[in-house]
Amino acid sequence: MRSPEDTRKHQSLIHELVEIFEREGYQISEADEEKGFARPVELHNDGYGDQLDKAPDIRAYDPKTGQYILGEAKTGLDDLETEHALTQYNVFLDQTDNRTGKKFRLYIILPSLKLPEFNTLITHYIHRDYWENIVLVNSVRWTE
Repeated sequence: MRSPEDTRKHQSLIHELVEIFEREGYQISEADEEKGFARPVELHNDGYGDQLDKAPDIRAYDPKTGQYILGEAKTGLDDLETEHALTQYNVFLDQTDNRTGKKFRLYIILPSLKLPEFNTLITHYIHRDYWENIVLVNSVRWTE
């Protein structure tokens, strides 16, 4: 269970990522707790980690590349390497557009001081075939 401060920080990171997606021209269809957007739906888990389906914080579409994009906010407060988080990364990176066969891109926004920790995690827990579909976003609002 998140503390009220952690919940506020998480929501602030989601909001920051929504702003980035909007600047990039992505068409956002779902964003957790953001006004004007539907709540994200869970994506099917094909057998990873805790076996549960997972919902991203944001779901969008990039009309320039024709690729779907998922956004996930991580505060770095004990939410990077949990079984839930590791399952999320695998489920989100396993998504493919049924029409085009394109893999979804996963944007993960983190406080800037947590980026090195997350880079280490990626190299240990995420298969290298998925690395090209991960975009790490350095929060400008949170350092730690």
